[in-house]
Amino acid sequence: MEQFASVWFFGQVRKKQFFNDSEIKYCESLITPPRHHRVMGLKEKFGVDLGVFKDSTTWKALGIGIVLFSIIGYAGLSMFDLASSGYGVDRDNIRLAPDFQVETVNRSVEEGELVNDTGWFQLSDHRGKVVIVDFMAIDCANCHLVQAHLESEYEDWQEYNGDYEIIVISVGMWYSVESLGMLNETFGDDDSDAHMPWIVATGDTDSVLKSEVIHSGVNSSEVDLGDGTYCIEAQVNGSAKEVSCFDIGNGLTDNDDLDVDVAGIELTILENSSVNFTIETTLEGNITWEIIEFSRGDMVEEYQAQAIPVVLVIDHEGFIVAKESSGTPTGGWDDFDGAVLAAARGDAEDMRFSLAEVDRSASAIFTMGLLLGVLVYFSPCAFPILPGYISYYVGLGQREDELIEAGKLESRMPAHWILGGLAALGQLTFFAIIGIVILGLGSVINLSGVLHYFALAVAILLIVLGAFMLTGGTAHLLGFVQKLVDKYSTTEMDDRFTPKRNMYLWGIGYSAASIDCTAAAVIPFIAYLALIGGTATWTGLAGLMLSVSLLMIAVTTVVGLGQQRFINILRRSTGLIKAIGAWMMMMAGIALTFYLTQPELIASWM
Repeated sequence: MEQFASVWFFGQVRKKQFFNDSEIKYCESLITPPRHHRVMGLKEKFGVDLGVFKDSTTWKALGIGIVLFSIIGYAGLSMFDLASSGYGVDRDNIRLAPDFQVETVNRSVEEGELVNDTGWFQLSDHRGKVVIVDFMAIDCANCHLVQAHLESEYEDWQEYNGDYEIIVISVGMWYSVESLGMLNETFGDDDSDAHMPWIVATGDTDSVLKSEVIHSGVNSSEVDLGDGTYCIEAQVNGSAKEVSCFDIGNGLTDNDDLDVDVAGIELTILENSSVNFTIETTLEGNITWEIIEFSRGDMVEEYQAQAIPVVLVIDHEGFIVAKESSGTPTGGWDDFDGAVLAAARGDAEDMRFSLAEVDRSASAIFTMGLLLGVLVYFSPCAFPILPGYISYYVGLGQREDELIEAGKLESRMPAHWILGGLAALGQLTFFAIIGIVILGLGSVINLSGVLHYFALAVAILLIVLGAFMLTGGTAHLLGFVQKLVDKYSTTEMDDRFTPKRNMYLWGIGYSAASIDCTAAAVIPFIAYLALIGGTATWTGLAGLMLSVSLLMIAVTTVVGLGQQRFINILRRSTGLIKAIGAWMMMMAGIALTFYLTQPELIASWM
């Protein structure tokens, strides 16, 4: 500047006495900052250096980032498919799918003759049809991918010339927060983009119709029974069964319509209390009897739908023949669609399986929490974030020695399992907040419709953060974001570098970004635990927390074991590592945004 000032001063004097016009222009050019100086001024003001896009390292980092993102993302989805395929399934003891009654939105066309006069749908009324049951929620992005696929196939299924008609019913499973009216507003309107041309209903805590043999014997007898709804079935040497039904207690549904009269057998109930009954017969042989208790069950529990989406194919005899738990199955939809058509032809008997029987023991609920943790960690909404987390950890503290020497890092980086544990703690902190909102503020705050936009906002923020990281403008990002970053997080450029705190915040961010799928599992599970109560509630939460924690620690440790080798190779390529992390952060945001906003397009690819 001093040189420019002297020239300027000299120019002013000579301009008046000795310089012609061309000489004056030349002198003025000497005091005008060069173009690259003007660009630096822009960078100093806004913190963005677009010159990085001229650097070959930037594009090399993009190529490496795409490869890593694809490999890690596919591995995460594969883990999800593997875990979900066996969740809540029993292939050894084949039983009928649980019968259920659900209230529908009762439109004149879509529900039409498939429901009763008051708009209720009962599964057993549709024996002889193939029923596709889609368990979903309004605020569940992965559910919408399932529905987009169903819609793409629906007309073909309606026109399929099989032996058995194919019908579809979508059942809302967030019945604690999403009412039937909300389902109707979202899916019932013909003009809505989310309109469903099939049955739409809501589940409930008493939707499933259950029956269980609780006593059996020979000849007449006396049995002590509590309040409930019962039927006694009697037969002689394998004859047809005489059935007589009754209720004990008030406010229970009578089962008189289930009575069956058989010639030669007379079953008389003497009291509706400690039940006395006599069985008389004109037939020869031994009289045997069974008492069947009828009760109601929670739909989430009976259908093992703690993590949605879940879509089932039930054949014409009432057996489940196919199950899918993701809108983006890594193997595509061919197996599921094939099962639908096989069931319509009556060729699906070899595909039958059952849902696992309900077990409310503490150990069973704990195991359920463990399995659910796997689904949460590798959920389709989380897979874009997983590569970003791994790339961040690879680059975390890569200049450890320099940072210690500069006094920015007090000691060696903590062990990998400690940093992974801190990230897990961040995840659990976020889950705790969601749990408090669900259980404590659910009547005040309606989560439906909010979580989707929250996840979308986080996805967009990832894109912005990645872009600023790549161009060097992170420090000049939106003021309120920077204040939060300055207050709670640190970088290697700060006076003090805090890797522990950073990993904890990353854990919170990991869960926040995947909230659309995470909530689809966590909300029904927490509501289910609140329903059953007791010790099982705490063991279920413990299983979920332990599973998520161990997975985060395991992933962090595995990455950490290869971290040093990776860093040694790229020791002189610090810029490359940071650029890879920035690109992968943007990829995570773009993939998540696409996933949340384009379900029809994604479904068409599967």
